[in-house]
Amino acid sequence: MSRRPLQLRTLLEHLLEGEVRFVLVGGLAVNAWGYLRGTRDIDLVPDPASPNLERLATVLEDLEGRVQVGDGLLEAAAIRTFLAAGDRTLITTRLGDVDVLQGHPQVPGFAVLDADAEAVDMDGLQVRVCSLAHLLDMKRASDRARDRDDLEALEAARGD
Repeated sequence: MSRRPLQLRTLLEHLLEGEVRFVLVGGLAVNAWGYLRGTRDIDLVPDPASPNLERLATVLEDLEGRVQVGDGLLEAAAIRTFLAAGDRTLITTRLGDVDVLQGHPQVPGFAVLDADAEAVDMDGLQVRVCSLAHLLDMKRASDRARDRDDLEALEAARGD
């Protein structure tokens, strides 16, 4: 399945304008903490409160979102079902992919991340990003090559 080009700023604008509460993790958090690298999607942990998940679903549906399952895409109506289930959900939109991380073993829940998150300016937008400590913990818990590279670069940037 081919990925659509990520239109990062526009996608973040839609999430913020939709009043979706979330904390960024993954590649954008890595960038926010000083190691600049490309990313193919937006990784976020949403506030799991029902009204917030409804707002998130509405934004993603408005962006022609479809849930990725294996090599296929489910209709937009599946977004609400997957978000309500509280599991990891990868959604393809016309602006790029959004990886909604809920119930993922290496990723703390929203309340934990939000308590230590920091507001970061991303191209003129104020976005909440997970703390460096949480980011490093998530990278350590993963066994992917990219996460090991991120961990090494972040630790080198901090002088660890």
